[in-house]
Amino acid sequence: MAILECIDVTKDFGGRPILSNASFAIEEGEKVALVGRNGCGKTTLVRIAIGDDDDYKGVVRFRPGVRFAYVPQKSPAFREGETAADFVCRDALDRRAELERLAEAMVGAEGREGEAALARYSVVREAYDADEGDLAEESAERLLQKAGLGHQASTEAALLSGGEKNVLALVKAVRRMPDLLILDEPGNHLDMAGLAWLEDFLRSLPCAVLLVSHDRRMLDRVADAVLELEGGRVARFSGNYSSYRLERLKQAAGQGQDWQADRKRIERLEALVRRFAEIARSRPDPAWGKRLHARRSQLERVKADATERPDLGNRDARVTFLGEASKADLSLRVEGYAKSYGEHRILESSGFTVMNGERVALVGSNGSGKTSLVRDIVARGSWDDATLRVGPSMVIGYCAQAQEVFDPANTVEDEFLKIMPTRREAFSHLGRFLFGWDDLDKRIADLSGGELNRLQLARASALRANFLILDEPTNHLDIPTREAVEEALADFDGTVLVVSHDRYFIEKVAERVVFIAEGRLNEYEGGFSEYWRDVGSQRSAPRRGASGGIERRGRTTRVAASDRAPSDTEARIEAMERERERLERESAAAFDARDYKRAKAIASELERHNGTLQKLWIEFIG
Repeated sequence: MAILECIDVTKDFGGRPILSNASFAIEEGEKVALVGRNGCGKTTLVRIAIGDDDDYKGVVRFRPGVRFAYVPQKSPAFREGETAADFVCRDALDRRAELERLAEAMVGAEGREGEAALARYSVVREAYDADEGDLAEESAERLLQKAGLGHQASTEAALLSGGEKNVLALVKAVRRMPDLLILDEPGNHLDMAGLAWLEDFLRSLPCAVLLVSHDRRMLDRVADAVLELEGGRVARFSGNYSSYRLERLKQAAGQGQDWQADRKRIERLEALVRRFAEIARSRPDPAWGKRLHARRSQLERVKADATERPDLGNRDARVTFLGEASKADLSLRVEGYAKSYGEHRILESSGFTVMNGERVALVGSNGSGKTSLVRDIVARGSWDDATLRVGPSMVIGYCAQAQEVFDPANTVEDEFLKIMPTRREAFSHLGRFLFGWDDLDKRIADLSGGELNRLQLARASALRANFLILDEPTNHLDIPTREAVEEALADFDGTVLVVSHDRYFIEKVAERVVFIAEGRLNEYEGGFSEYWRDVGSQRSAPRRGASGGIERRGRTTRVAASDRAPSDTEARIEAMERERERLERESAAAFDARDYKRAKAIASELERHNGTLQKLWIEFIG
């Protein structure tokens, strides 16, 4: 029997259907991803599954005796003065305290009062023993060490960073030794090293995992199967996220061919109905009326049974960045830049250069100064600033992580009429970023995180910026919208400086890396995959020597891509990863052109390609 089964789960909000006969099952030890557009009902389905929402139709059942733990997207609430270790052990400590109170209450208690205390003591003791309460502190210490938080065990939990709080909530859930762990965006607030740790940690767990996430790299590394929630129904796909996308491509390509065939048949029948209607009007013969009626009935049946137009999931947002071309060579030169907050120095004097047309990723651990730097570039950068020199013809489009670009008291219309001449033109532009007519009257303060990020991207597009500075631009965006932004940036001829923890996004967008290590800005002459291989995965400053390729240039450290000759397998993997990206771009272009026959051929080629690539990864990892 499956650990969890949801059968024909149906729910609506105010008559609007959210879930329509959604069904799925999770088996013991499986790592399953749940994906879908923002607002499609993922959180609703999870809340129904864990019993937090009983207003639905259908069946939800756990295998008898199954233990599950749920870690929501929102950071946990901590008690005053509660340490990290105490938070992990909270349930056991609370039961232990209650057992002590009950034991004292039973001393001298008689009659019903004593019986009630004894009964309660038995219930609490059973739960305490099942949770291995006597070993709670020991297991908490072991798990905190494994999670890299051993040094924070005695720290007040409320004082930890956002990422540390997320990890702490995960550790608390795992300490209960669940059979099923349900996680909603567990990678929030984690830096790249933290995300890499989380992936390894989840893969190592013996329990089943249901993972709700927009992090495609994590879904690739963790998931054994993907549940897609679309149109209120759940479809199951074997394999990781890349396997799921390939299967969706194959299905959509076949569906597209069927859709085109059905459209041609409908067009022929419509032409025939028009012709029969003309003949029936001109001739009094009742036989033609019967023929017309028969053809009309046939047309309605064919329309009802016709295949729907395929949707790959990334065609809703029509994001475009059309900046005015610049003839300048230089987009940005940072030289001798340092940053302090009070007496705390976070960045030593250092810098880097971005030439016109380059796509550069700025990476570093949380708190290393990335956001402070890009804020200063936007606020102070100019051709006359010796520290933060911005090319004279650069028009900056800024997407801020804290989303402070807009006045919270203004409406969407107020903000866009600053840069667009009329309400109708503003609406036409915003429609490409999934905003409706009614959204123009919404206050900035009332928008969700995802809406604010889409609005910032829309502003950068409306400004016709030729230098995009993007600080966590994919935060709160669903996967289809992230892919739409990636496609728009692929067509963008200007300069991009991006800060992001979305490794899949960086790999698609950036051609070069600037990283922060030991409080300094360092340039890496290679793409993100190479950077992560040579530097990032070590979570330390780059190695010195021939393989590190470090060259001092004034106060800037430039790190070349590793000079070591890659193995044959590694070289083939890098080449095949680039080829896969090319094939994916071609498939998207084929769908845009409604060339479903070509899209189907590319899907078959991708399937063979991914099979070979998977074997190479297995060989490389060993």
